[in-house]
Amino acid sequence: MILKYTDEYARKFTFAEEAVKVVKSGDRVIYAFGICSINELDRALAMRKNELIRVEIICNDITCGYYAMDADFSEEHFKFYEGMNLRKREREKVHEGGTKGRSYPKLDHSPKQDSSAPIFLATVSPMDKDGYFWFDSNLSQKNHFRPYYERAEYVILEINERILEGNKKNQECIHISQTDMIVGSNNDELLQRVNVPGKNPLYDEQSIITRSWAV
Repeated sequence: MILKYTDEYARKFTFAEEAVKVVKSGDRVIYAFGICSINELDRALAMRKNELIRVEIICNDITCGYYAMDADFSEEHFKFYEGMNLRKREREKVHEGGTKGRSYPKLDHSPKQDSSAPIFLATVSPMDKDGYFWFDSNLSQKNHFRPYYERAEYVILEINERILEGNKKNQECIHISQTDMIVGSNNDELLQRVNVPGKNPLYDEQSIITRSWAV
């Protein structure tokens, strides 16, 4: 890690359990996880279920499932919304765990139309020499998440070393100066997509259903 950002990185680094304490009942949370859906931030937030009510979670990819989904079937604590331009096929397909057969309302407005300040959670690459963290290139392109994190009350990033930094044109990134907290992870494998002729890429079933969804 370049010396220029070492002190700032150290100040902002914390545990997932500490980071999600900023979430309060009634808050709106952005889940920019996608293929990194098995992560420490989601797990830590799910474990706070009994402390929270009416937390709205806007998810960039509903198909891979989350701990917070399976922790609250009543939707009294965590209410998920489809957002961020999901394809129709992705909205229809859910993983084979506890969320199978459930549907989720669509987000009915853009981030520019929303006056609330959300809490932005994302999984990113390790920081590069210039202080940037990179979103997975299969998850976003340039400025896809920017409207969300620029107006967020808190920006919390979880590092996954399996995400490569800046390896594709227009890959989106975020600077350490734009973040509030940084969290380590177990560097779980990314969910794998498979190509089906004539259809949008889908997640490999086995890469989803073989994971543990228990909190």
